[in-house]
Amino acid sequence: MTITRSRPEVARGIGTSPRRSDGVPKVEGSFSYVSDLNHEDMLWAATLRSPHPSALIKSLDVSRATALAGVAAVLTQAEVPGRPTFGLEHPDQPVMCDGTARYWGEPIAIVAAADLATARRAIETIELEMEELEPLSDPEQADLEGSVYRRMRIRTGDPDRRGPVVVEGYYEVGMQDQAPLGPEAGLAIPDGMGGVDLYATSQFLHVDHEQIVACLGLQPDQVRCHPPGMGGAFGAREDVNLHIHLCWLALQTGRPV
Repeated sequence: MTITRSRPEVARGIGTSPRRSDGVPKVEGSFSYVSDLNHEDMLWAATLRSPHPSALIKSLDVSRATALAGVAAVLTQAEVPGRPTFGLEHPDQPVMCDGTARYWGEPIAIVAAADLATARRAIETIELEMEELEPLSDPEQADLEGSVYRRMRIRTGDPDRRGPVVVEGYYEVGMQDQAPLGPEAGLAIPDGMGGVDLYATSQFLHVDHEQIVACLGLQPDQVRCHPPGMGGAFGAREDVNLHIHLCWLALQTGRPV
């Protein structure tokens, strides 16, 4: 039996509903998300992260990880080739921990190795000693101690206006964040001429590009950011996380990571 399907007319122009090019492959399960990407001769990366929300690094020894068979690179904040900080609006975040961990999970060292198991094993061999500090998490206490990073005054309308009913109170709500199905992932491919192509989860390619270029000490045309498929965003894919690390490791090793 032969089944003939007529090709639907392609809707064009304002007010029409064109078919999404990624719609069918996503429904069929054949669409490639960032974490599905791979490349021949590819290395895998892993990150050593702070186990404390606030702590000082007392000692850090990566020699055992560097000597491990299959490890191509081990990098820390001391080796950052360009600007040591990045940030979406203000460059106030170290590329990796600068000696003081300011949040749980802050990256301390990154590794590129022949396979994921070796990369993770290398992370486990890094000798890290930290002095845990009491985190300052109360905004009112931070105000009293003069530890407020930034102040913004927002005022609109008449603040002295009063209605027939006035309700005042002190309210606390829990932190909420998005939870996309697709993980943070990326693939960086060096071009062999000092540049790199990056395929990573992002909603803000041009701002990612600016931060990568600055932190790696490169020229703008040496970094090319490509928009891959990603499993959800909801505003959570605006910040740089693994983007600089991936490009840095790819350039350091000369291999895709």
